[in-house]
Amino acid sequence: MKRPIVHTESSSLSPTKVRKTGSEGTCADPSSDGQTLDADTLDPYIIAHDQRVQSLLDKKRVPWGTIFELARGVTNGSWLWSDVTADYLDQLCGTNAETAPRVSQIMTGKRTKMSVEAMEVWAEYDREQAAIMEHKGRGMGGMGLWHGKDNWYGGKIQQVGRLKEATGKRSLFIQLEQPEVRRSHRFGRYLGSRRILQVKVPDGLFRQRGDEVRRFFESHKFILCGRVFLPFHAKEGGVYMVETNNGFGHQCNPHEGDHHRLAFMDFINWHNPFRLNSHQPISKWSARWALGLSTSVPTILFEDTNIHYIEDEYVTPADWGGGKAPAEKTYTDGCGWINGAALTQIMRRMGYSSRPTAVQGRIGGAKGMWVLHPDPMEQVADGGCKIWIRSSQSKISLPKPIPDSQRIFELLAPSRVTGPSRLSAQTIVNLIHNGVSGEVIRKLMAHGLQEEVKDLVDWSSPESMLRVWRAVEKAGCVVISRIQRRAAGEVRALGIGKLRQFGKQEQGNEDEGDMRKFAGRNPFSGQPLGLHETTLELLQAGFHPLKLRQLCSKLEKVLTMLLDGYVHKFHIPVMESAEAYVVPDPYGVLKEDEIHFRSSEPFIDPITGAQKDIIIGPVLVSRNPTRLPSDIQKVTAVSHPALANYFNVIIFPIKGKFTLASYLGGGDTVMLTWCRELVDNFKNFSRCEEPKGIREAFEREVEHVRDFDRRISNLSLKEAQQALQKVLILGLAETRVGLYSTYHDLAVYKKGYNSKEAIQLAYMFTTCLDSAKTGLRVKEDVFLRDRKTWGSEQPFYAQAQGDKKKKSNVIQRNPPFILDTLVEYGHALKQNYLKEYQKHWNSCQDGEVDEDLAGPWKVARAMADKAKAANLTVFSSNLEDIEMHVQGLWDDYRRAVSATKDTSKSSSTNDAYTEVACKFSQKPKFRHFQAFSDGDVHLIKASLAADISLNFAFSVAFKDLCSIKAQASGSVPFTHLFAESMGISKKVMQIISR
Repeated sequence: MKRPIVHTESSSLSPTKVRKTGSEGTCADPSSDGQTLDADTLDPYIIAHDQRVQSLLDKKRVPWGTIFELARGVTNGSWLWSDVTADYLDQLCGTNAETAPRVSQIMTGKRTKMSVEAMEVWAEYDREQAAIMEHKGRGMGGMGLWHGKDNWYGGKIQQVGRLKEATGKRSLFIQLEQPEVRRSHRFGRYLGSRRILQVKVPDGLFRQRGDEVRRFFESHKFILCGRVFLPFHAKEGGVYMVETNNGFGHQCNPHEGDHHRLAFMDFINWHNPFRLNSHQPISKWSARWALGLSTSVPTILFEDTNIHYIEDEYVTPADWGGGKAPAEKTYTDGCGWINGAALTQIMRRMGYSSRPTAVQGRIGGAKGMWVLHPDPMEQVADGGCKIWIRSSQSKISLPKPIPDSQRIFELLAPSRVTGPSRLSAQTIVNLIHNGVSGEVIRKLMAHGLQEEVKDLVDWSSPESMLRVWRAVEKAGCVVISRIQRRAAGEVRALGIGKLRQFGKQEQGNEDEGDMRKFAGRNPFSGQPLGLHETTLELLQAGFHPLKLRQLCSKLEKVLTMLLDGYVHKFHIPVMESAEAYVVPDPYGVLKEDEIHFRSSEPFIDPITGAQKDIIIGPVLVSRNPTRLPSDIQKVTAVSHPALANYFNVIIFPIKGKFTLASYLGGGDTVMLTWCRELVDNFKNFSRCEEPKGIREAFEREVEHVRDFDRRISNLSLKEAQQALQKVLILGLAETRVGLYSTYHDLAVYKKGYNSKEAIQLAYMFTTCLDSAKTGLRVKEDVFLRDRKTWGSEQPFYAQAQGDKKKKSNVIQRNPPFILDTLVEYGHALKQNYLKEYQKHWNSCQDGEVDEDLAGPWKVARAMADKAKAANLTVFSSNLEDIEMHVQGLWDDYRRAVSATKDTSKSSSTNDAYTEVACKFSQKPKFRHFQAFSDGDVHLIKASLAADISLNFAFSVAFKDLCSIKAQASGSVPFTHLFAESMGISKKVMQIISR
């Protein structure tokens, strides 16, 4: 029987009109012809499901977030389905916010404590559920206030599982993790977060059992509490699944919005319809699903008549032999136009201080950058919002007219400038190869280290701890990280932090975007789990590193991490540099070797102090990665009056035989450097063309969508569905990007930066990097050959900075390689700084009792003695009970410490410490009337613990110890919201240090 999918009528689905397919357990219209394949034929894999419990869950209408928590407890072994009783479920009826936080306590009987962030997840589940039931597309955004949230939109909850291998067995299972509010993408907004499940696949497991893992996802439908999830995309070590309108032992529940679910093929036809994209290679069709998973913020709904489609501008005359122009011949590749009215609306929606010149985003089937339209009439702030989409930006063909849900501009990031930029190992090698001296790089390293370290180690003045605080904050990016975690998935869209992070573009991971450095906080002791934030809170409480060894130790770790960033990763700052998005010249006024860059914030000359907002003169431009000799180019920055209104973007010319961008590495972000020491001696290298035979080294899925349709039409229903699943998760493949990165590094080291071997491997690397988009995979015989040639040796600098456990032969070049000399030079600088820091250790007052911390216990003891003298024994009795409580937990703490020395028990060590902190936070069992207030009891316990052991005390009562110290030092009360929103500005430090 024929089961064509290409010729299925593509539906213009909206959140209010969805065609459904009949199937057992679904809300179905049996007459619908929307489903042409049958997911029911796939074998079920149970993530978590029990038919008895499922019937109770349906009957009692337990909310989904609470059900997810019950399932999570089953998958991580906290309880069994047989433990879930009707009485327990009666206590879990209500909203998510009311019931989900109580699941663990009801099931285990143990007291739990949730952070504000964790509680927000359940409130968000309720908002999304209300939007699903309203059924007006509110989750897509743009409809204002919703359940207490302004400008609300959905899809912000991440439901995550992790693929694991059963202990001592070969079987695979999925363990659910705690849901989080982190980021939003198109699919989550359109369907609701509850309909999407992401399963993370650990790299090690995939390397060992890659074929089995692929078969696991290809051949199953996945069951989670009566609901059926199917994989629809794989990227960056994860498989994304969507809930279908099928059920598994679960009856359709209109009260949960089950009748609004989409059939699997309807979901496909809404985002990436087969019929309209039948010309695409099946690998590219599969890769296009990533477009709907980009972290984004919904902004403007464009009218269909205001979406215009225009051609790109190409190299002329056309010299690429016909057909589609390659990217290096397309000046406007990936960049369209947007009018001033639309940019103004985006500015207002996001609360920017000024209108951006360009935005990065997604709309319908298009992606890329959109820059302010060159026509002055289209640059005004008023009027209708318009957008122009280039051919190179259109990745998916959609039915006309495009539905509302596909006409929303999804903002990824605005144009902006960050700096100063930092060098990397690759850029250093390129600079040296093209004429820059090693001495210049060493001076930059030494100067950068000195500037960042000096405030961290100078404790000589009364105000020095303020400088130390600011240095720690800067080293750990703590304040910006606090803002980032509060902004959740809007970090990039709000223009917060760096445009890119080292290593991110190289691995293609641009969508996770929240860059969270804050690892959480112990809910019982109150201690931040991150090193830098813990150090800051100790400093601001009034502790001094010369009087608290724990603080002195943490500062040494901060210093070491900072030094390692220079010595091991070569992240050397260049003060006269910046990073910004690149766009093509909108007027065509720049010459072939010219660029234009104007910043909305002035740059300060580090020598003269002069301000300037536009860079003029010779500059270097580069992107990440930098693998080829031509990946950094020396050009001339000019000021052109026609481009005066284009701020915070680097404008490249639309002239030349090749685009300037094609000379550089990949990515939208360009590093611009005007540092004279780097620029003056740099000599451009001619363009490195792709060597012959690169494409032949890769296997390609040459099948097109139409051919795929013909092939599966002759298969059984089950085989056809499995074939579709296989295509959808093509991204679940070993790209070998990391391996070819190291192979290229070794080739550069042994053969030279411009050797044919290094250039060959550079192109192998970049082709692997793009494999998710192209579907190309390295042929096995080619990989085995390259591994044999380049996989058994390691450069000296890599061994010195990396994993010394790697079984590779270390080789050292003569004459010395630049990175070898920098590692040795940096190591010497590091040792000098650590030697200087050792002087602080020698001055540290070890063993002295901190009278401030001892105060609450001593005061309570004295008061109890006075009361006892007056025949009031209740205070003394209370202190005895407190002492018994603390001493008992001191014993538990010592057992946990001992367990850390036993590697076989190390996996449960953190749980043991948390358990001790949890018990410590509880009220002691008083034999008589509690004479001390609850607040006093907390401080007395912490004070007594500090008298026993400071390590123990900080582990169980960090927040209370900081409160005691701050109060003794003359504190000003702050809430966490205020405290986490404040920093120390550079101007404040300048005044204090005078």
